[in-house]
Amino acid sequence: MSRSHTLQEAMDDFVQARSSHFSIDSSVHSYEEQCMEMLSQYLIHYSDLFQDTEFSDEADFAEWEEGLEQHMADLLEGDVEPSSDLGMLPLDALDPEHLRDFLGWFAVRESSNAELIQAFANVLQAWIKFIYQRGWFSHDEYRTFHEELAEVAPDAVRVARLSRVLFHFVRTGGGVSPRLRGKRFSRFVEGHGRIVEVNSKSIVFDFDNMNEKIGPVLLPQVILEMIEEGDVFDVELGLRDDSWVIVDVGPVYPASVYVEVEEYQGLEKIS
Repeated sequence: MSRSHTLQEAMDDFVQARSSHFSIDSSVHSYEEQCMEMLSQYLIHYSDLFQDTEFSDEADFAEWEEGLEQHMADLLEGDVEPSSDLGMLPLDALDPEHLRDFLGWFAVRESSNAELIQAFANVLQAWIKFIYQRGWFSHDEYRTFHEELAEVAPDAVRVARLSRVLFHFVRTGGGVSPRLRGKRFSRFVEGHGRIVEVNSKSIVFDFDNMNEKIGPVLLPQVILEMIEEGDVFDVELGLRDDSWVIVDVGPVYPASVYVEVEEYQGLEKIS
């Protein structure tokens, strides 16, 4: 991998080169710009590439935390724009796992649009090919990036589609029988639940730091066919009588990407 080129340069040159092939209103060009922008946000705020801040004491940490909270408040008020400049970060700092986590975790965390996730996968493949054709990747490096993306893309598209279907399923009653709808919940469980069993009519969850399995949770066959053991749901479950139902659901992450918080060395993966 070339030592003389920056990651920002690789992104900017790619978008500029591709833009000459499409009209201004081209959706393909729009996907490319959107993907590169989101990838920058991921690398800056969630990857390990910019997490090198060290604190000498609690006072330094408190000052940093206060500054971060103020920055987040300013973002919500629209007073500042989120930074997406990667600066002089060298291209060789990029690892195939960064693209895997971006597509299979960050992108599906931000959107349940399966078509968009597939478009991003296509853009990333085109981008690494562009870098290789420039001579900035060796053949082995290009092949490693290509294979990593090819492996995670189907899972990312699948869980994005699953998230959207589950969202509508829950919002339209969640398959709760009429006899249960008027009854109060006796218990709630929420968090990141990993699928440990996929049965013919139901699924079973295992939540971190809990010494019990939660389920079964009945689901239609068409949804069960989209779920794979090991998938992680951002979910809230409620117990009525002896039946667990999905009360609310957020993103779903594929087992091939999701990492438990205590195993992750960067920022917490909050969804």
